[in-house]
Amino acid sequence: MQEIAALISNRFSRAEPRRRVVAYMEGLLSPTLRKSAFSLATHAHEAGPDGMQRLLRTAKWDADAVRDDLRAYVLQHTRTENDGILVPIWETFVKKGQHSAGVAWQYSSTHQRMENCQVGLFLGHTSESGRGLIDRELYMPRQWLQDRSPQDGAGLPPDVSYITKAGLNRRMIARALEHGLHTPWVSVPDPDLWDEDLRRWLDSTQIPYALRLRPADALALAPRRMRAEWRLNEARANLTSRVNTLPWNTLRLRQEPSGRTFWMLTHNPPGSARPHYFLCSGPATTTIPEFIRAVRAQSAIRQCLDATRIGAGLHEYQVRSVTGWNRHTTLSLLAHAFRSFALDAPPAQQPSLARRTPQVH
Repeated sequence: MQEIAALISNRFSRAEPRRRVVAYMEGLLSPTLRKSAFSLATHAHEAGPDGMQRLLRTAKWDADAVRDDLRAYVLQHTRTENDGILVPIWETFVKKGQHSAGVAWQYSSTHQRMENCQVGLFLGHTSESGRGLIDRELYMPRQWLQDRSPQDGAGLPPDVSYITKAGLNRRMIARALEHGLHTPWVSVPDPDLWDEDLRRWLDSTQIPYALRLRPADALALAPRRMRAEWRLNEARANLTSRVNTLPWNTLRLRQEPSGRTFWMLTHNPPGSARPHYFLCSGPATTTIPEFIRAVRAQSAIRQCLDATRIGAGLHEYQVRSVTGWNRHTTLSLLAHAFRSFALDAPPAQQPSLARRTPQVH
C-alpha cells in the first residue's frame, strides 16, 4: 500500500487525511470487514467514525485529481501500443429514500427491473497486459434534478444540467484519450450506454468500436433482402479452431470514401435464446479477431467491476453527496487496482484476447 500512498500523497496537504486515506483503502480490502465508517475506523484503531466520515464529506482533497492518479496507475500496467480496449459499463446501487444524490425510481441493470437506486457509470481499460477500472461518473436522472431542492445536501451546483449516460461515457472516454491512449477500441456492452451522438463522435475521432444493438435496431440496419451473406462462412471452421468455439458472423454494411467501414457482428452465445448484435466500425483492414476481442473485453471489465464491488467495498457506502460518492468510488477503484497489480494477480485472471487471423473483406 506504500506505493499507492506515494502515488496520491501530493493530493493531501495535511498528514491526517493522508494517513487516513491509506487506512480507508486497507479497510476496503479487508475480506471480513463490513465497510461502514464505524467498522473502517475500528479497523484503523480510531476511537470513532468521525474521521472516516470527514474524509468522505468535508476534508480538503480533490477526488478528481486522485481519479487521474488512478487512471495513470492502471494504464501504467495495462497500456500497450495497439491493443487497448475501453469499455464503459454501469452498476446500480439500491437505496432507500430520495435524498442521496441521483437516487430515483429507475431501471436497475443489476436486477433488470425498476427500483429505487443510484446509477454509477464506470470506464474500464483492458489489453493483453491486464485490465482495470480507470474512471467513474454518477448519473443524475432528469426527474431527480427537477425534484431536488438546493438544500438537499447533494452537493450539486444550482445550475447543473442533465447529461445522458452516453454523454457521461463520452466524457470519460475523452479524458482517457487526453491522457495518452492512442486510438483504442471502444466496446459498449449495453444499448442504453450509447447514442448516435456518441457514435458520430467516435467516427469523427477515427476510433474503432463495437456497440451492442437491440434486435430491432439490428434488423433495421440489415439490407432489406439480406442478399449479402454473413462474411467468412468459408473460414468459419478455421476461425473456430483458432479463436474460440462460439459462432460469430459478420455482415458488411457499407464503406465510406475515407476507408472507414461498418459491419454488423452477430454472436450466438451458448445457452442464449437470441443472438447478440453489435454495430462495428473501423478501418477496412479490420480483422475478425479484433471484433471478437472487443466483444470479449466487455465480460472482462464486468468481472473487474464485480470484483471491485465484492472485494473492495464499492457498493458499501453511506454518503449522500456527489462529493462523498466520488471520493468513495475513487478510493474503492484505487484499492482494487492495488490488489490487482501490486499484489500480482495470477495470469489466469487476465482476459483471453485472441489476435491474428484472416481479415474481413
